[in-house]
Order: sequence, then structure tokens, then C-alpha cells
Amino acid sequence: MRTGITVALATAAAALLLALAVGSASANRLSYSEQSFRIVWTRLIFSEAGGGFPINCPVTLEGSFHARTFTKTRDQLSGYITNAVVNNAGCTEGHATILRATLPWHVTFQSFTGTLPNITGVRYDLIGAAFQIEPGLGIVCLASSSVTSPAAGNASREAGGNITSLQPDSSLAIPVTGALCPEAGIFSGSGEVYVQGSSERRVRLTLI
Repeated sequence: MRTGITVALATAAAALLLALAVGSASANRLSYSEQSFRIVWTRLIFSEAGGGFPINCPVTLEGSFHARTFTKTRDQLSGYITNAVVNNAGCTEGHATILRATLPWHVTFQSFTGTLPNITGVRYDLIGAAFQIEPGLGIVCLASSSVTSPAAGNASREAGGNITSLQPDSSLAIPVTGALCPEAGIFSGSGEVYVQGSSERRVRLTLI
């Protein structure tokens, strides 16, 4: 009897390990429900790391994923930002202008939060973003992100799989140049993520 119980327990343990292995192997790729996306900030703030020179503007970014499905590989190209719009009429404490000649900007996968297969978010780097900021008093500054100094954002994923929002990582500063300008600046604020062309539908992220 004892031998039978031991064999049964060993078999159950082996089955559990196999199930875990299969689950882990089957969750090595991310899959998006839509190819294109839109991120809308009612207020996106760009300021120096200490909080000075804050420029607060409504901003919309549009882009597309490089592929609907890809592996979770750090620094892998995930998509592009193909359009960026600043509503300067709604800005406070200054103005900002997108340097459109630098588009498209690259979006790369960095990591995820949570425990597989129930991840709670995905972190992306934004590379090549460039814009001009004018905090007032005739000051004109240029800011840009790069591979060595990227901007980064954390996309929040709800339990149902929808990506709901994107929050910039305000601990990362990107270089700023220009007379009387801060040496670096950070982003802050939470943007809503939608399928491009909609103000209601969300991009759904699943693991396969």
C-alpha cells in the first residue's frame, strides 16, 4: 500500500512539474489584439529632475507594434511612434514642439511586472524622441532620448488583459541642451491607452 501511495505521489508531482513547464514554455511570447495604438495624456509634464521648468501639456502619441506577436527579449524592437501631437493651446508654464523630422521613434521591450502568466505591466523604452521646449523668457531648449539615455514608460495591464494606461518613469532623465536650460529633464503623468481611432477600445495583451 505504501509503495502504491509513493508511486501515486511521484506521478502527481511529475504531472505538476510538467504542467508548470508547459505553462512557462507557452508564455514566452506576448501577443497584442491590435496592431496600432494611441496614448492620450490630458497632462504630460516635462520638467528638470528637481521639478523646476515644468511644462504641462495635453499630448497624444500614435504608433504601431512592430509585430502582433513577439518574444519577451530585452531591447527587442516592439513598435514605432509614428505621430506625436502637442496641444499647445492647453499648455501651462510654456510650450513644446515635436521635432517631426525625427519620427518615427523606436519603442523597445524591456521587462514585465507580475508573475507569469498573470503579468500586471510591461516596461518599454522610447528611443529617438526629440522635441523643443520653451519655458518662457525667450529660453529655447532641445530634448531628446537615445539608446544610452532613453525615456521609459510602464504600461499597466488589468486582470482581463487590457492595457489601460502608460506612466513615464520619472526616475530617468534625458539630456537637454540650450542656453539657460536644465541639463536633463524627466516626464511624469498618466496616459490612457486605446486602439488607434477609438476613445473606448483598449489594446488587449495576452501571453501565448
